[in-house]
Amino acid sequence: MLIVDGYNVLMQMGLKDKTLEARRNHFINMLNQRHKMFEGIIVVFDGNEEVDDSYRRENINTKVIYAINESADDYIKSMIEKSKNPKAIVLATDDREIKDFARMHNCQLISSSNLINKISPPKETSKPLENKDIFVESNKAKLITEELKKKWQ
Repeated sequence: MLIVDGYNVLMQMGLKDKTLEARRNHFINMLNQRHKMFEGIIVVFDGNEEVDDSYRRENINTKVIYAINESADDYIKSMIEKSKNPKAIVLATDDREIKDFARMHNCQLISSSNLINKISPPKETSKPLENKDIFVESNKAKLITEELKKKWQ
């Protein structure tokens, strides 16, 4: 089970040109696409008064929780404490306090940047150059041949 400290990881992604909602959706979509890497994904965001009653949304492969009336950090700690098998939890965060708490409960940890690297789409690599013969015009080829003959003699 992967538990993600939502805003902690999201803020490491960059994407500053997008709205916060667009960044969240992009992040959740990335997690959905890579869900087979983990046995369940829960992302916990801090909630606020502006969040409507759809603050708990079930996505295809990622459960999104907005922690209302408590911080996302406290919500995550509560999830860890209530877990029957905290060793099976992988926590994604760079928050020192939550990491220390998770270590005390024998959870596995992954840094925000490592999670981002894991779920990011593979970067397109340029195709290696094909081994094609390059043909030179016959006049130029003759000149090159003559120059090489001079050097080799």
